[in-house]
Amino acid sequence: MLWLDDYERRARLAPGLLALLPVSVALAVLGLSKAPVVVSVLTALSLAGGPVVLAELVRHQGRKVQEVLWASWGGSPTIQKLRLRQDGQNSLQRETWRKAVSFVTGIELPSVRSERANPVKADETIEVAVGQIRSLTRDEVKFPLVRAENRSYGFHRNLYGIRWTGRITGLLVVLGVLMYIVWLANVDHQSALTLVNTLALLSTVACLVIWCVLPSPARMQNAAERYAYELLQAAVVLAAEKAEPAPEGAAQ
Repeated sequence: MLWLDDYERRARLAPGLLALLPVSVALAVLGLSKAPVVVSVLTALSLAGGPVVLAELVRHQGRKVQEVLWASWGGSPTIQKLRLRQDGQNSLQRETWRKAVSFVTGIELPSVRSERANPVKADETIEVAVGQIRSLTRDEVKFPLVRAENRSYGFHRNLYGIRWTGRITGLLVVLGVLMYIVWLANVDHQSALTLVNTLALLSTVACLVIWCVLPSPARMQNAAERYAYELLQAAVVLAAEKAEPAPEGAAQ
């Protein structure tokens, strides 16, 4: 955990741990979480950098699904909010954001004629400018909302990216618990529907339901829209600070 920063823990590691949650729940409820073999394996994985590997795998899947969804949305929400050819935008708000981004970065955003003549180049220009704004707003103390919405977007993106891993894991664990219950009843001739077994089954089913409901393109897009809004609002703040006159008596 110490190898990961706050963003990595919340946006990357947390979705990965949620994918493994059904396994953890089943082991805990069935009383296997303290078994020497299980403890040894978990300890070895932790010491060998398992959380870091898991976070990177989750990040990779999140980036892949992001490319696909951005293409289906018509580009990232930040770029869409700065396009002049984009329908459904508040023109006054868009102009405020465009002026702020251009003033802070020194990059002149394309006109509507340029956008229509070469939309790919226009989007690339906006992307470069937005990248600079993103670099200038990494201070969590100064821009806490940008950081918070960035974490939220990363979490929902990565959660959606590994949705099938979480669903398949959950389904396999549910089937495993069911097979264990059937084995107790038919092979070992023990009481199968004990409180512990019932809790294990209900808990793992709940985990599977969560993975079928929580990850969605709509939640990911909503989080992306919130992040884009806060990022562009931060650009306005940066522009206002840059435009402030130097204090009297300051060195020229």
